[in-house]
Amino acid sequence: MFTKQEFHLMKELTLSDFKLKYKNSSLGFFWSLLKPLAMLMTLYIVFKLFIKIESENYILFLLLGIILWNFFSESTVFGLNSVVSKSNIVKKINFKYEILIISACLVSFLSFILNFMVFLGFLLLIKGLPPISGFYIIIPILEMFFLSLGLSLILSLLFIRYRDIGYLWDIFLQIGFWISPVAYPLEIVPAKFLGFYMLNPVAMMITVSREVILYDKLPDTAMLIMSFLFTITILTFGYTLY
Repeated sequence: MFTKQEFHLMKELTLSDFKLKYKNSSLGFFWSLLKPLAMLMTLYIVFKLFIKIESENYILFLLLGIILWNFFSESTVFGLNSVVSKSNIVKKINFKYEILIISACLVSFLSFILNFMVFLGFLLLIKGLPPISGFYIIIPILEMFFLSLGLSLILSLLFIRYRDIGYLWDIFLQIGFWISPVAYPLEIVPAKFLGFYMLNPVAMMITVSREVILYDKLPDTAMLIMSFLFTITILTFGYTLY
């Protein structure tokens, strides 16, 4: 558990890092928005016009997948670097290093919230008000936050000793993007591989998010339980390392 002073430090680090992220940039937060929009246009052209993926409201389908994946990717990369990048603070002040990692993940979460609001704007324009089931999306989003935090706790500790971890994680994220249903529906995954494919917790979280907010479906209980157990395991293991 954290003390009141530690919570205050976490808050200050989160807000200062979030402001620094866009400091001295003429477009500010819009740079964070331009990345998913650029990915959206590129992937839409490739998968919709060239490969001719058939999926209802594919722009919304694709945009939600992109911002969820970017949240996972960005938070783990920031979390991985958080302790090393703040080495000047670590050497001067005695405090729990987990605070730096949690703060890094919260910065990415704030960016995600802003991007998600943009997604909701697209949703209102294209489809109208989200269904009541859309409120369930908070569950996979929180699962993704805690999964990212758990992985960041593990990766940051490894990164302190082995800097090659940063390069390996970049490669993993590149592979992970294509083995997660970011740009394509599950229907194109061969049935014989689907069971193994869905062991990917990020795939489960993205799938549940789309089902509840785009297709007015209740969340798949089995997927939620599996992703929850995986997330708790990673988070607990990561936290015990500190």
